[in-house]
Amino acid sequence: MSIPAALRPCLSRAAALVPAALVLLASVGRAQRPEITPTRIESGRIVIDGVLDEAVWAEVARLGPLTQVEPVEGAPATVVTDVRIAYDAHRIYFGILCHDDPSEVRARQRDRDAFVRYDDVIELWLDTFDDERFAFWFQMTAGGSRGDALISDSGDSFNKNWDGIWNGRARVTDEGWVCEMAIPFQTLAFDEHGSTWGFNLQRKRIANGEEARWASPNVAYRFFRLSEGGVLLGLEGMEQGLGLDVAPYGKITSGRDFESQNDELSTTGDIGVDITYRPTPATTLRITTNTDFAETEVDERQFNLTRFPLFFPEKRDFFLEDAGVFEFGFPSRRRPSLVPFFSRTIGRDEDGKAVTILGGVKFTGRVGDWNIGLLDTVVDNHDGVSTKNLGVLRVSRNLGGENAAGAIVTSGRPLEGGYATTAGVDFRFGSSRAFGAEHSGTIWGYWLNTQTEGPGGEGHAFGLQGQASSATWRHRATALSTGSGFNPEMGFVRRTGIRQYSWSTEYTWRSDDEGPLREFQARIAPSFTTDTHGHRESWRVPLKWLELEFNSEDKIEFETSWIFERVDEPASDPFEVGDLTVDNDNYTMTRYEVRFESNDRRILNGDVEVEFGDFFGGDLLRIQVEPVLIPGPLFKLSLAVEDFYVDLGDDDFHTRLTSANFDFSFSPDVSWKNLVQYDTESKNLGFQSRLHWIVKPGHDLFLVGLFGWEKSTNGEPDHDAAFTPTGQEVTLKIAYTMRF
Repeated sequence: MSIPAALRPCLSRAAALVPAALVLLASVGRAQRPEITPTRIESGRIVIDGVLDEAVWAEVARLGPLTQVEPVEGAPATVVTDVRIAYDAHRIYFGILCHDDPSEVRARQRDRDAFVRYDDVIELWLDTFDDERFAFWFQMTAGGSRGDALISDSGDSFNKNWDGIWNGRARVTDEGWVCEMAIPFQTLAFDEHGSTWGFNLQRKRIANGEEARWASPNVAYRFFRLSEGGVLLGLEGMEQGLGLDVAPYGKITSGRDFESQNDELSTTGDIGVDITYRPTPATTLRITTNTDFAETEVDERQFNLTRFPLFFPEKRDFFLEDAGVFEFGFPSRRRPSLVPFFSRTIGRDEDGKAVTILGGVKFTGRVGDWNIGLLDTVVDNHDGVSTKNLGVLRVSRNLGGENAAGAIVTSGRPLEGGYATTAGVDFRFGSSRAFGAEHSGTIWGYWLNTQTEGPGGEGHAFGLQGQASSATWRHRATALSTGSGFNPEMGFVRRTGIRQYSWSTEYTWRSDDEGPLREFQARIAPSFTTDTHGHRESWRVPLKWLELEFNSEDKIEFETSWIFERVDEPASDPFEVGDLTVDNDNYTMTRYEVRFESNDRRILNGDVEVEFGDFFGGDLLRIQVEPVLIPGPLFKLSLAVEDFYVDLGDDDFHTRLTSANFDFSFSPDVSWKNLVQYDTESKNLGFQSRLHWIVKPGHDLFLVGLFGWEKSTNGEPDHDAAFTPTGQEVTLKIAYTMRF
């Protein structure tokens, strides 16, 4: 594998960034891992129907017993889980009998990719290269919901929006509940010359809040810690056919835009195709033409109380496939501060509206110890910006265990003409046993440079983060610098022209008896921010001085934050909250938060959060209430109401975000999801209705409706005005995957 000349200096810089002491972490050995050898069977002997009645199930390998992680670490599981594993030339199979009292089995979620908090569930992951870096995760609930995700960064990053093609069925029986799963090798990437996969499995039982695990049943390790899994041995002769998937789609859209001069009803049709080819089982080439994302769920609305941009996650399938290969720097979080490549910059204008993607190509995979990700897209012209190429190249090398180093280069300027590049290097060194058994340690680092056409178009950013954790303590230290000229046109950066230093220490105490209290937690996480000349910009000291989890699984949390902010915004772009303007000044504030989270096993459950205290010379009160009603597997209703009250003395401001989900699951293959959102700031009411029928895995039908209304007078939001429609759109889309 030869490295492009442009990347060689970056990789040299990466090597220089890694202190010699960190290399010692690579030599920290694994603990003895549990093993199982799945049974090879003839193809066609298992039918996936949620009934383990095929004779072959009595003959195949069975997993050893599961051990409790919660509520009593190390204790035998209170109920037996019988796990059987087999494979043929085309699929790996799991047949799982979860013994239980049927009256205590929670089976209320059936829809695809449900956020499982309320049901009994089996989850497992497959580290198909056994390299502790990347894995495929799958889950099934007792109600039949199927879920999957991509795990990357040795378990620190989790991409739940990925959808693979596989099959599974579950049902409740007199013995408890059963699930059968069949995962095609065509859905997975793996080393064709290897016969060992990393593997772990976990069962969650809602009735008593129990989590039981096969390998490493320790609270010190999250289930996703890939270095702490077991092993599947003896996997041989797996086939992917030609390794070719052809997925054409066709759609018809009918709608009208009431905000345009011509608001007449229009109907259009479109077709496109996605082609996936695996040159080897470890590499994947994807080609998309006339790319469409009509079935993608809309973003949840957020209200910004800060001066800095909000982060919205990627939800489009083409970009989610193998997204972990492109991740860079620190582990991805829900609200990252810097991402050099953020795929949402492709195919969207500055207002977030869709821009046509004429085509794209993506190559991902593994060659030896190298992980490669190459993406190039052609975006249609919009707003006077001509058709252009937007691309990214990501290369990383596995250095043994959880250690890796790599480089990234992006090229393109999505919103304007001209050129822009971002290039950088990063590393990760760590071990789940860096400081002894159940005491992990990891260090991440990165360096980035951006160059953009025009004056002041060059800038740098670098960061270093270290983490050490055990069952009782978790520490994290971060130092980063982002230059004022740093501008990743194809990325996301929350704040430039700063240096930031932060520390977090968290203590957890767990009960070893059956008293009312299960867990106590406390955390302090100070951070300090300056400009690039060392002048103080802000500091924040959040102290979570009490978080209690009871054996009833209810939680309550209290937090106090001491905050300093220096506001020095230009008059042309002042700091505004709603329709209020915050004066330029130095502000010292104290805020308090109280949170309550109820047990998910209840038919009616939910969360309540209250934040109050100082706000830039005034007062803030934020109240968030999220009740959830799940009376059975057919219907789920969730409501979220978040109120913001801001009083700056001379003026005050109140806004409310309201959303409601009405979700129906007619079967594990047919779901109807409805989302209504309204906020009093924009006075805009939005409604998405999404019917999804999985005819069979890989063959999908979507019926999606998007509707909008607003209260406005002369184009300005007006609370007293009546609702008027802004847009209506209904799309019927059929996607059909053919595998060869």
